[in-house]
Amino acid sequence: MRTLAADAPDARVVQIITAALVIQTAHMVEHVAQVSQKFVLMMDQARGFLGAIFDLEWVHFVYNAGLEVAFLAAFLRWRRADRTGVSSFLTVLVWVQGYHTVEHIAKMVQYYALGITMGPKGLLGFVLPLIWLHFAFNLVVLTLVVLVWDHLRGNRFQPSRALA
Repeated sequence: MRTLAADAPDARVVQIITAALVIQTAHMVEHVAQVSQKFVLMMDQARGFLGAIFDLEWVHFVYNAGLEVAFLAAFLRWRRADRTGVSSFLTVLVWVQGYHTVEHIAKMVQYYALGITMGPKGLLGFVLPLIWLHFAFNLVVLTLVVLVWDHLRGNRFQPSRALA
């Protein structure tokens, strides 16, 4: 079992990213379930496993905003330590999740301020199918969390080596 590299960020960053990895993996399972329900099982209401309980705009907003705050905290703590430089994967993760949060803010405005109660689309949802858009956002976020976690574990993923 590998341990953290001597120059890696502190344990709090590792804890944040590890928790995010577990939580985002579970969240991604929900999006896989949604896509499966919609396109494999041909269900009219594709809400995932927990969607009947938690498919509320404010729940999605709180989840995504909370995840962004966690990523920002990890980023700032890693940057403050300045031992290895901030992982480029973490930098991209902060930006991608930040935009994902903006999408949910737009959905909140559409839902509460504009009264669009039947599936507010956010911003890109007017151009792309909503189910695939959020599946893609969450897949990208999960992939980036895995890469950051891998970096923290000292594995230092290198795309050129992985493709060889």
